[in-house]
Amino acid sequence: MEKIKNPEWWRQAPFVTYILLTLNIAVFIWMLFVFGTTQSSEALVRTGANFRPFIVHFNEWWRLLTAGFIHIGIEHILMNMVSLYFVGIELEKILGHGRYLVIYLISVLGGNVVSFGLASAGALSAGASTGIFGLFAAYIVLGRLYPQSSYLRQRGQTFMTLFVINVLMNLFSGTIDNWGHMGGALMGALMTAAIGIKQYHPLTKKQRLLLFISIILLLILFIFIGIQREF
Repeated sequence: MEKIKNPEWWRQAPFVTYILLTLNIAVFIWMLFVFGTTQSSEALVRTGANFRPFIVHFNEWWRLLTAGFIHIGIEHILMNMVSLYFVGIELEKILGHGRYLVIYLISVLGGNVVSFGLASAGALSAGASTGIFGLFAAYIVLGRLYPQSSYLRQRGQTFMTLFVINVLMNLFSGTIDNWGHMGGALMGALMTAAIGIKQYHPLTKKQRLLLFISIILLLILFIFIGIQREF
């Protein structure tokens, strides 16, 4: 009844996060239905995982985005979806639907591009963690952009700790795409600094423009590196 009385209820509802969760889960179920597994190389490659040889030689550049919606096993998707839910529903309300979605997708794309450029030959990667690390970085940047907000400052410090712990733990795992995580965090941080919160942005238009240009140049750089490493 409250939603009927308030026609703008959707402005606060984190529906973008719900859509992202639904897409990830739907892809996971589809893979199980079609391939009987989400962990075989064949299933991952055919679904759209990040795989440099196919991207370069067959021009399958869409993999740099679709890889962010594919997961390798039940533990992988459970961990990522729980993280996305708890981080996303709050951050979406702070940033707004559009800004939140842009930061998430740029983090997914950027993380996969960095992995494309720097991962070892023949590496196969997938998962929403590129986008999730971008959301971690978004909180850290917001805490620095808006220090007058004790809430954002505290959340930024919390996620900085989580980020450092995750990075240190991942260094000792041979199955984690560390380049993807770092790239997602980098792109998420830059995009958050560039667009900020709608009501107020502490950076000048020139500074924000430079951030946008930096994102584009970094994407081009890592794509170039990846292409060169494949030949």
